[in-house]
Amino acid sequence: MAEVRYAVLGSGSTANSYIFEKDDFSFIIDNGFSLKELTRRAALANFDLAKVKFILLTHTHSDHFKGVGTLSRKYKIPVVVHHLLPDEDFNKMNPFTRLDVVPGKEYNFDTLSFTPFSTSHDACCPLGFYFALGERTFMLLTDTGIVTDEMHDLAKNTETLFLESNYSEDLLMTGSYPEFLKNRISSNKGHLSNDAAIEFLNLMDNSTPEMVYLCHLSDSNNSPAAIKEALELKLKWIGNIKICNKGEIYESN
Repeated sequence: MAEVRYAVLGSGSTANSYIFEKDDFSFIIDNGFSLKELTRRAALANFDLAKVKFILLTHTHSDHFKGVGTLSRKYKIPVVVHHLLPDEDFNKMNPFTRLDVVPGKEYNFDTLSFTPFSTSHDACCPLGFYFALGERTFMLLTDTGIVTDEMHDLAKNTETLFLESNYSEDLLMTGSYPEFLKNRISSNKGHLSNDAAIEFLNLMDNSTPEMVYLCHLSDSNNSPAAIKEALELKLKWIGNIKICNKGEIYESN
């Protein structure tokens, strides 16, 4: 039986997509890339998009959903969304079809079981996902301005965590963004800062998660160097961390 494989096909302010596979079952979370670019990236990581059975959508900002419709239509893939997402928002993607899910409820299909959870972001009905694929557990926690007890509890049962580390507070506050945009990013419906991501990890046991990908780095208000400096100064949690540079592909070991 094949091992679970996964890849960050790209992460950052421009486009985000993650793919997971076991045997002949594969699914994607988000797609902010064109179909041509996603196909290229998937091939580089040795994934076949024809195997994809579901697209899980976190929210309807373009860096997460821009390429969902074309991917969904080409391969006739259902798109999994929050049950309260309005049809008008969903139909902007022009996808094949939708499957509605309720936050906090567990869903099972083939070798996948997943639980969507609510996040806090300035988009309609945003979600994060905790899931088990085969014997492996994962969690995607990005695009949220706050963390909750539910998120902490799920992360403590996660082997592999994809965690937002969107901005450096210093770089954001001293940067060129207008004040309203700085306030939006740092608000409770914005993004997690480097310090917030580190604080989240410091509440974890050192045995879990086993692997953390720090992702969704801002183009303008963050850098791997800024994250490394913050980690060296403030991180108490002991574990494996990989910082996802903008747009780069990261495959499972």
